[in-house]
Amino acid sequence: MKTTINHYSANAEHYYSLYQSISADSVHGYLEQALANTQPTTALDVGAGSGRDANWLAAKGWQVTAAEPAEALLKLAKQHSNEKVSWCNAALPALANLATVHKYKHQHQHFDLILLSAVWMHLPLDDRPTAIKRLAELLSAKGRMYISLRFGPSDPKRPMYPVSYEELQALAAESGLTARNLNPVPSEDGLKRSDVEWVTVELVN
Repeated sequence: MKTTINHYSANAEHYYSLYQSISADSVHGYLEQALANTQPTTALDVGAGSGRDANWLAAKGWQVTAAEPAEALLKLAKQHSNEKVSWCNAALPALANLATVHKYKHQHQHFDLILLSAVWMHLPLDDRPTAIKRLAELLSAKGRMYISLRFGPSDPKRPMYPVSYEELQALAAESGLTARNLNPVPSEDGLKRSDVEWVTVELVN
């Protein structure tokens, strides 16, 4: 993950502009439906990048914790952040620094919504069981987690590892979570890359 994080930080302005060039509405149409009748409470955006999604959720009334480990990208995102978004430098699989942005004296805060958008493919396979276990600890009893899976070529500057719904489903089950594939037919890439497709998975307790 270190290579990937360093790459995003070194190219922060490029990725900030890239992610801001596409609306959260177009990327997360499924969330519009899922959250339509949900009272906004606490949300966690893991690998928050430019803050596009965190700001989008905050505008809907959510109190958002945005975790971004690429320091320069984090700094840039904070400059354009909604006041309901709290930022922290925390990385999977441990997300060790989350508690520093809360008024908690322990590590047992919970979130009703957890979002991992374009993040999972960057996690090496060996780190994924630890990551899911940690995310399951952070998810409230009634909470919902959404993880997008990227299918397409890797990038040597920001390594990507194979993903599958079946792998995520099995890992979720080991942590007591139930997984549901929201689009069995992969969706097209929002950035119009012809060789990239996406699948979104919902995980609940």
